[in-house]
Amino acid sequence: MTLKVNSFKAWFLGIRPTSLAGALMTVCLGSGLAHGVAPYMFSWPVAILCGLFACFMQVAANLINDIIDFKRGLDKSDPERMDRIYANGLITPNATKWVVAATLVIGCLIGLAILYQVWDNLVWGGWEILLMGAVVVACTFLYSTTFAYHGLGDLAVLLCFGLIPVCGTFYVLTYTLCWDAVWASVIAGASIDTLLIINNYRDRYEDPEAGKHTSIAILGERFGRYLYLLAGLVCVLMVVLLFAGGKISWIGLIYCTVPYLFLHIGSWLKMNKIREGNGLNVIYYESPRNFTILGLLVTIALW
Repeated sequence: MTLKVNSFKAWFLGIRPTSLAGALMTVCLGSGLAHGVAPYMFSWPVAILCGLFACFMQVAANLINDIIDFKRGLDKSDPERMDRIYANGLITPNATKWVVAATLVIGCLIGLAILYQVWDNLVWGGWEILLMGAVVVACTFLYSTTFAYHGLGDLAVLLCFGLIPVCGTFYVLTYTLCWDAVWASVIAGASIDTLLIINNYRDRYEDPEAGKHTSIAILGERFGRYLYLLAGLVCVLMVVLLFAGGKISWIGLIYCTVPYLFLHIGSWLKMNKIREGNGLNVIYYESPRNFTILGLLVTIALW
């Protein structure tokens, strides 16, 4: 594919649209649970603002990650890797920095809009939302500079794509927290982590050369394959816990788990067969499909 520098298509690929599905999934799960628990309190404006906040923070995190990985020598130009738009020179450094700054500012303004909508109903007067927002902004930088390079990327995903956005969305819509929000958070975090796992599995040989020591680079190829499988099975277990807590029905349990298991195990079997090389890109693009379908089905079941 031939792209012009700083073209719309280049930026579209540079922000990694598949990751935005994960960001929106977290808000959908939190919103679905909130509507199921307290439909009379549900606010569409707040839910939409949460979705916008998640997307802007995700775009900033993606671009920061590209800058850091390129500067550390991890991402090198590779025309076959369309996830390396920055390394391939298709978006310029100055433009990228300005876009990062703009997305962070807009994201923070959206966060303040959420606070304005709900602060008078919150237990701690809104300070908890400010703290949560500060953690999210910090993680947009810390993931690429620290977590990803020291084997903590998977835990960071569980935190930033699980506990914080799902529980945060549920909290600003219901003004309370419960264990069911935690189970929904783990569904989001573990399923989205499959994308990071397959990325780290594919790059397990070149990552250590650039000083990036992911959990898979440290613990080996076999660990990476079974971590991918385990992440999906944990999601299914969390759906079972939501069923046990009365938040979804028998029918919901079946239509949430069966299609996802079929897709996830299918991707894992391909992973076992391919093992290495750019052929793993097939699983890299199947993983967002899998967790998006799971997120939509669980959201419907919770709603």
